[in-house]
Amino acid sequence: MTLRIGGGRLGLAMGLVLFSAEAALAQARLDAASAVTVFGQAQALCDADGGRAWGVSLCGPILIADPATRDFIANADGVDAPLEREGALFTGRLPDAVPIANTAVRWNGRVWTMLMAPLPEDETARSILLMHEAWHRIQDQIGLKAIHADQPQLETEAGRLSLRLELRALSAALAAVEPAERRRAVEDALAFRAWRHARFPEAQAAEDAMERNEGVAEYTGRLLSRDDQMTSRLAAHLAKGDRVRAYARSFAYYTGPAYGVLLDEAAPGWKTDWDRREGLGRMLGRALELQVAADDEAFAERGARYGAAQIEAEESARAREQAARVAALRAGLVDGPVLVAPVSGAGFSFDPNQVTPLPPEGSVYGVIRAATDWGVLEVEKGGALLSSDWSRLSVALAEASATQDGMTGDGWTLTLKPKWMATPGPREGDWTIRRRP
Repeated sequence: MTLRIGGGRLGLAMGLVLFSAEAALAQARLDAASAVTVFGQAQALCDADGGRAWGVSLCGPILIADPATRDFIANADGVDAPLEREGALFTGRLPDAVPIANTAVRWNGRVWTMLMAPLPEDETARSILLMHEAWHRIQDQIGLKAIHADQPQLETEAGRLSLRLELRALSAALAAVEPAERRRAVEDALAFRAWRHARFPEAQAAEDAMERNEGVAEYTGRLLSRDDQMTSRLAAHLAKGDRVRAYARSFAYYTGPAYGVLLDEAAPGWKTDWDRREGLGRMLGRALELQVAADDEAFAERGARYGAAQIEAEESARAREQAARVAALRAGLVDGPVLVAPVSGAGFSFDPNQVTPLPPEGSVYGVIRAATDWGVLEVEKGGALLSSDWSRLSVALAEASATQDGMTGDGWTLTLKPKWMATPGPREGDWTIRRRP
């Protein structure tokens, strides 16, 4: 995703694009001593890499922002406007138009690695986050611009079944001691993936795009974390991924690092030789010279090794619950009266673990914040429908009322700048946002 203000580009591809309501409620205070520790940790990690991973250094400007107050501490001064200096640190308050998230953002003449307070207390988890987001700051330089695509296949029973089997097979591959055992598990993972892509023709390109963005970022974070238990921790991470309720925006955080680590063993020079259009899974299959079948019989035989029957039962129950939830979302955000906010070029913060595809209209984001030239729309519960082309964000008008500077509804708040107003939309009962005459 690209952060923008108004019609101009604000930032680079976002990392873990997480707007955490929990973190906001905690009202984390920024601490200068802790910031110095974080900046030193990031410098040590990227110095240890020395640009070897991707051919460029990951060292650079970092700011840590408090989502409750929008205050920040940075390790560098601004370029367009100087920041307040406190010894070796720089402080200030981010404008409302700059989303606060774990991400990379272009602001005040620099491209920053932005981190959202509070950071993880665990040193390894913090190292992974630091290098993940530092990679997002340089990804354009290495030819991996962010491309985002909806993943409706990962809300279906078949899509989720095959992905969960893939995650289990990848975990087995990472945990394997014998090369033959690892090879078989990789072959199983790629077969589950091929089965899914055969049934959902658009899935391969969409999934590859997310893995080239968030998947490679997470792989880089783990690779450069200097964790001597990286492989075993990654296997445990995949086991955690097997229990995720919504994969549409989160799956690549699991599959991406797994394929990256397996590629390091199978084709050590893959990052240098990589044709950026090729997917990670396909690259791994080619490196190991694997030919996988996508037919039902082979799928069933392989799936039995990873508890497919149990997953099928769980996904069948989830599908029944999800159908009712999707119907309610459609009734409120598609069929019912809505506020339709134009958000082309907006900056977004959202929780990738709360995303529900609603094809063909787009995806519902449970928690999201959009900031653009007309102001800010903040959704803390209930969800908002973001169109597939990221041009419109809709919230339900049930229980909505006007405020002094905008509108408020059930779980959302619209704050408008003085030159903008909410007016009736083209569909009866809808509202939209327009510039004042």
